[in-house]
Amino acid sequence: MKKSTIIIIFSIFAMIMATSCGGKFNNGGNGTDSLVFDSIKVDSTLWLTEDTAGPRCHVSLSLTYAKGKNADYINDSIIRSGILSPDYFSITSQKLTPQEAADSFVTRYLDEYKTSYGELYKADKSHGASYNCEYLVKTYVLQDNDKYYTYIANIYNYGGGAHGSSIVVARNVDTKSGKIVSLKDIFVPGYEQELNNLIINALCEKYNTENIEGLHDKTIFLGIDVYPSDNFILGEDDITFIYSPDEIASHAEGEIRVKISNDTLEKLLRK
Repeated sequence: MKKSTIIIIFSIFAMIMATSCGGKFNNGGNGTDSLVFDSIKVDSTLWLTEDTAGPRCHVSLSLTYAKGKNADYINDSIIRSGILSPDYFSITSQKLTPQEAADSFVTRYLDEYKTSYGELYKADKSHGASYNCEYLVKTYVLQDNDKYYTYIANIYNYGGGAHGSSIVVARNVDTKSGKIVSLKDIFVPGYEQELNNLIINALCEKYNTENIEGLHDKTIFLGIDVYPSDNFILGEDDITFIYSPDEIASHAEGEIRVKISNDTLEKLLRK
């Protein structure tokens, strides 16, 4: 039996974003320091055999990270917020730099691929292409709201089959505290039912239907309760809820975004 060959090429770079964000984070002391964002890239490929024409797993992470006051806390929070899947970092309290986290994730991901797919390929070498995998993550930061930065991760995952899947993950960081905010942080207590109604209204307008039954006819929220996604973008004048493909509708609908203006949400938003 041939030994598996791992060919890993790490290319690492750091560059300041062309338009660095001008918000500031307050760490509870006197004065604040500006926060800027750099990025690192880790790109690795593992082949299951010595023949590079055989099945392989390719992982590429382009991760944006904070530099400046409170940056360590912010980076750690973002890494543990589910922007990478599997979420290895949620089960450990070990502090890692962005570079260490990226390297650790890629190494573990490839190790699990080798373990999981290696034995399968040995038993079924006639379908080698079905054991190819790819995991790509590209991230960037938006600031459409002067109170928050929004960290965006575009994720593509292919694990064999006819096609891969693409999702967008958004996390919003408070510019004063450096904390990732949740729905409960921005809405008043008891917001749930009214917000659900506003989401239904927005979807009805989007899909040109009159009520929840009309949405069900389009497979939207069919058989599940309406809920606001915790994957959202805080804009200057609105909030956009992002539902990934297959989350609330059939795969054919793809990603669904629901944008609701702050004026409409006024009674539900914390002051």
